[in-house]
Amino acid sequence: MFHNSVDALTKLLTNSGDGQALESSAISSVSSKISVLGNGVKHCSVQVKFESGIEYRVEAFGDEADELYRKARERFPSEKRMQ
Repeated sequence: MFHNSVDALTKLLTNSGDGQALESSAISSVSSKISVLGNGVKHCSVQVKFESGIEYRVEAFGDEADELYRKARERFPSEKRMQ
């Protein structure tokens, strides 16, 4: 079980047990910016793709959206962010 979206992202990118990737994976897209939903809640979305073609989307809301966005931007070039 993950405590938050950053934990989920970290687990998808590495095997937290020994630090080795189970299968090669990388962030394939990140929200171009933190969006604000109609109800005023912040939102961020990050897509992770594995070499096998499987993809996962990690989403965060509220203050957690800021943390996920910051962590994902550390690992992902700006020119590939999704809208």
